[in-house]
Amino acid sequence: MKVKVVSRKLIKPCTPTPPNLNKYKLSFIDERVPPINVGVVLFYPTSSNIRKHRLEESLAKILPEFYILAGRYIKNEYVVDCGDHGVEFVEAEAVEVELVDLLEIKEAGLLNDLLPSKFYQVDESSEDPLLSIQVTELKPRGRLVISVTVCHRIFDASSLGTFVAAWSNATNDNYHPIGIRPSFESPSLFPGTNPDQDSSPVRTTYDPNIVVKKFSFDKDAIAILRSKLSQGTKQSTRISRVRLVCAVVAKALIGVDRAKHGGESRSCLMSQAVNMRSRTIPPLQKHSCGNLILLSPTPCFISPAETTNNRQLVDILGDALEKTIADCAEMFSPGRWRSVMMGPVEDMYGKLMSGEVSYSIMFSDWSKFGFYKADFGWGKPVGARIGTMTLENSVILMDNKEGDGIDAWVQLSRDDMPLFEQDHGIKLYTT
Repeated sequence: MKVKVVSRKLIKPCTPTPPNLNKYKLSFIDERVPPINVGVVLFYPTSSNIRKHRLEESLAKILPEFYILAGRYIKNEYVVDCGDHGVEFVEAEAVEVELVDLLEIKEAGLLNDLLPSKFYQVDESSEDPLLSIQVTELKPRGRLVISVTVCHRIFDASSLGTFVAAWSNATNDNYHPIGIRPSFESPSLFPGTNPDQDSSPVRTTYDPNIVVKKFSFDKDAIAILRSKLSQGTKQSTRISRVRLVCAVVAKALIGVDRAKHGGESRSCLMSQAVNMRSRTIPPLQKHSCGNLILLSPTPCFISPAETTNNRQLVDILGDALEKTIADCAEMFSPGRWRSVMMGPVEDMYGKLMSGEVSYSIMFSDWSKFGFYKADFGWGKPVGARIGTMTLENSVILMDNKEGDGIDAWVQLSRDDMPLFEQDHGIKLYTT
């Protein structure tokens, strides 16, 4: 695939940001997330030159609501200068490629040229845009790919979904929903502490040895798994698609580690990112933007005499999630929020540093963030992909186009990926 950049410009808010909003202080959680970009790639079967022009107009129109995105990050102060510097807008063309071929690609790295910025391109300059957009037309048929990347310091994936929904709604003349009004309340709820150095324990440099591949669980696979695993599980409620997929993927990853260590069973730490927006009491606003996630870690050790089974992992993941959700409800009790946030994180990294657990597996669920609903006026996307990240043993889960399956984007070393692909459950339930 040959991608040529046609133009690169900055789009600024259509009205100036008020002086009282010129500085945005990062929250306690913002200060502790990995310094990376998160992104999504959306594929559309048709396009319109008039509509493409509207993309810029509608972007400028909604930026006053999302004023932080047009700012610039001041690293040493943990502050965003909201001076309307603008968001990056790139127009590009790709030749010798068909949309159907792009949709068949399972390795995220092969789509990197469709991204306006790479995940590790953060803090390279004080002028780095916090939000970058690339609109790529596939020549000669005019199919369209829209990619959006945002700095994780200020936005999580749910916030990215809110922005994409607001932008697509504003572009679509035929769609008149109740306006999406983002709120930026997290710094006042969870004030930052100005740590002396970067507080994220995750190092995020580019590693060419890490590969990111998609494994799709369709409706039929989900139904079979749910039928099998609902029998004898401790979970009293219907097991979610996400938890079913996490169990199968975790079992395969544990198997990879065993195979690498001569059949030895090592203890691991499984962590799930939990969206706290609807789970606090009182709940946060629906369109609260920022980083509003908790980690739900749980140790997992399967002895060599035992066979790892999916039902066991469903229970382990479910118990951990229920505890985190219960803790989340206590977030606004006096003096509780910091211990709710940091207790699990400190425990997790303490176990890793002491050697009590040997490795970690991380799950992040993007399936409810609405990327497949983003209709800019030419219909909903026929495909959605993550922007490449290379965090080994991490898994991002997205819904499929039909909304009844899950696409698991698994990040592993190139040497380990073949072992993962040969796992019985992966071969049986994924395409």
